[in-house]
Amino acid sequence: MLRKRLAFLYVPLLLTGGTLATSPGLALAGPQDSKMAETPETAAKLSEAFSVLHTVNQYANTLGKMAPERAKSDLVKNYASAMLTANANADEKIMRIAKQNGLNVAPLDPKTEDGKSLLDRINAETTMLNSLEGDAWDKEYMVLVTNTQQSVIRMLKTHEALAKDKEVKQFFGELITVVQNRLNTSQDIMAKVYGDKV
Repeated sequence: MLRKRLAFLYVPLLLTGGTLATSPGLALAGPQDSKMAETPETAAKLSEAFSVLHTVNQYANTLGKMAPERAKSDLVKNYASAMLTANANADEKIMRIAKQNGLNVAPLDPKTEDGKSLLDRINAETTMLNSLEGDAWDKEYMVLVTNTQQSVIRMLKTHEALAKDKEVKQFFGELITVVQNRLNTSQDIMAKVYGDKV
């Protein structure tokens, strides 16, 4: 029941381009050589997406750091360790691409509905995983990781279609492939961790 509820809760923010905190002047600095400038509205939506990706990466790292002490399965421990390295590299690229394209990566605003929703879920899920260990931790961690990756893929596809700038569009496309590969791996690990049990 808890898994299904958490899966349901993870989808709304990452599927919508809700209103998160953004700063004025989010538009790209202007056309640079052959680059296409984003409109101010598109730049604001892309800034929101980059802010969410940054927040989700930080969240994933927080959970991944729990694995050595709380996880039972070596598969889960190894996956969490690999994700720590991969997320650090991805986050560095998120920040670089955003900066190069004049996009603002800002903390989520807990006063907005979408910002509050994601931040509240991150806090609740972190607390929940802090209360578990062993097999229970493995299962809940893999459920959260898998659900998040599915939602991130949908969000990335939406924003890839929205982006005008070739570099931003390419970044989203490459990230879709990376997250899809992670999802395939996490689903395989989740099936092994659960086996024929609930």
